[in-house]
Order: sequence, then C-alpha cells, then structure tokens
Amino acid sequence: MKIEMGESLFYSWLRHVKKCQIVQTNWTSSSQWQVKNKDRLEDIMSITKSFFLNKYGYKIFKKTSSLAQLLTQAECDVIGIEIQEGKTNIYAVDVAFHEGGLNYGSREETIQKIISKSLRTAMCIYGYLDSRKAEIIFASPKLSKSMIPEITRCLFEAQSLMGDLGYEYSFGLLANEDFQDKVLDPILAASKGIADTNELFIRSYQMIKMFEKNAGVK
Repeated sequence: MKIEMGESLFYSWLRHVKKCQIVQTNWTSSSQWQVKNKDRLEDIMSITKSFFLNKYGYKIFKKTSSLAQLLTQAECDVIGIEIQEGKTNIYAVDVAFHEGGLNYGSREETIQKIISKSLRTAMCIYGYLDSRKAEIIFASPKLSKSMIPEITRCLFEAQSLMGDLGYEYSFGLLANEDFQDKVLDPILAASKGIADTNELFIRSYQMIKMFEKNAGVK
C-alpha cells in the first residue's frame, strides 16, 4: 500500500488533536457491506446533482451513472471516530497536496471535484455507517486564494441542502493559513510525546528536529 504524507498527517491529527480512538486511512467500502437508506441516497444524489448543475453548470457526478457506482468508487483519505460519554463524532478528511497549488485541471474542474468528493463522503457515511451526522473536511496546504470564496460558498450550499433534507453534515475547507494554524501547528506541538512508528509524518518531523539540534555538534 502506498504511503501518502498528507494522509499520515491527518491520521495523526485525528488521533491526537481531534482525539479519535479509531482512525483509518484510505477508507473504502467492502463488497460484503450492505448499503442502507438506498432510496434516500438516490434523493440526495439527484437533488445535489440538479442544484449544482442548474446554478453553476457544475457536473459534480459527471462520470457516475448510478448510486451503486458512486458508492463503490468513493474513497475517503482518512476517517476518524471519537466516542465520548456515549456520543459518537465522525470526521472524514480528503487531503490533496500539489506543490504548485491544488489543480485538478481547470478552475471549474477543481471546484467540481472538491464538491463531489465531499458529497460522496457524506453519502458513504450515511449508506455504510447509517449516520446522519459527520464533519467532512477537504484540505490542501496550497490553494489559489481566488478559488477559496467560491469553494467555501459551494460547500456551504451543499451543507444547507443536506440540512434541508434533515441531515447534520458539516462541510469545511482547510487551506493555506487555516491548514497551518488548525492542522500543522497543533500536531507539531503535540509531536513531542508521540513515539508511534506508524505515524510517518510525525516521525519524519522528529528526525528533522533531531538533526537541527545536532547541527552544531562536531
């Protein structure tokens, strides 16, 4: 299995910042899982697809012909579950890192992809975990500032659509300064007490810090 540094970062972030007791990277469905709430999921797919097509011309599920295809093709980079006092909080993160700035093609294609990924994740959580509530995050350390207002607006509209249908999914964007302030800085601050070799981002950072300390030693 390939190792992606952004996924490793959010694996650690969900464990140590969001305090999730269960965290998995590359979360996909099993062919043995039963899909719940199929009729409602069909409604969600149809309503959100029509909304973004009619308002913006965005074809958010353009390569997906059916609900079954949408669910089986979906993948969430990192999912975490926090259980406190009998209450369950679900966090789902898709993270993308392009050195020159996030780019899935054109500006329109990039925005469509982010909306599509976020809604697919919500539908998978409802279909496989039977949960009507989750915090769903799209994250990128480098994103064109000119796209952020439009992406934020579209994610808010997706959240409002889901709210009108009776769901409590929150859709958020963590990019640029927010990525550093809310993700990178907190996990680096927590890294001193972590010695798990599975947490590759943190172990890499600890190695860099070790050589920084030894830089003046001959």
